[in-house]
Amino acid sequence: SVCGYALMREDEEGQVRCKTKQQVKEHPKVALQQQKLSDKDREFMRMIFDKVLFNSGKYPEEQEYQQLLDETFLQTQYTDVCWALNQFDISSGGINKASQIKGPVLIYHGELDIV
Repeated sequence: SVCGYALMREDEEGQVRCKTKQQVKEHPKVALQQQKLSDKDREFMRMIFDKVLFNSGKYPEEQEYQQLLDETFLQTQYTDVCWALNQFDISSGGINKASQIKGPVLIYHGELDIV
């Protein structure tokens, strides 16, 4: 995607994109996920993986799945990744840098991909 993943919050005027890293960190989705990573909550992460990563219904072998979960809990920069995705938007609705790309570009995006 050329528009990242916007994290929205409510202000007096309605829905607005999070503007600071602190707002991203405090966003309910980010805070919950960070807590589950810190707690090494395998059941929660498996539910997320099933709904987001393996939403096609094709799952890895159990041993590979467990290894993936183990490696997930090694992640230390989750909030930074969320911040980067929130900031990235080169679409016409963002900073419109996509229109300035001169060379060939292949954007690979699955039918069920969320990000």
